[in-house]
Amino acid sequence: MNPTQRYQLIDGTFSPAEATQILLSLVKSKIDFHHMEKLSNEERFGGEVAHSERRLAELRQLHDTLRTVCQSAADTGTRVQVNGWIEIALVPFPPEAEPPTPAI
Repeated sequence: MNPTQRYQLIDGTFSPAEATQILLSLVKSKIDFHHMEKLSNEERFGGEVAHSERRLAELRQLHDTLRTVCQSAADTGTRVQVNGWIEIALVPFPPEAEPPTPAI
């Protein structure tokens, strides 16, 4: 595998309802992940949840923004073009960190 791989996750033009469903489900999945990570860290380590709290706030803001964009498209009778890429790189695991969790 090359150092960084790019994959096109979303490529299309959608109705406002379709775009809302696609985009908000992706963001909700990340919100759920960080919420569970935060609860797990609180339970196991008694704290250190700042990263998850920050990401949760950012993702909630993104959720609201995407909902507004899709509603604007519905209000104006336009469609939503979405191009979403994901980049993946393999990086060394820091020796002091806990072992990786199994893939979901």
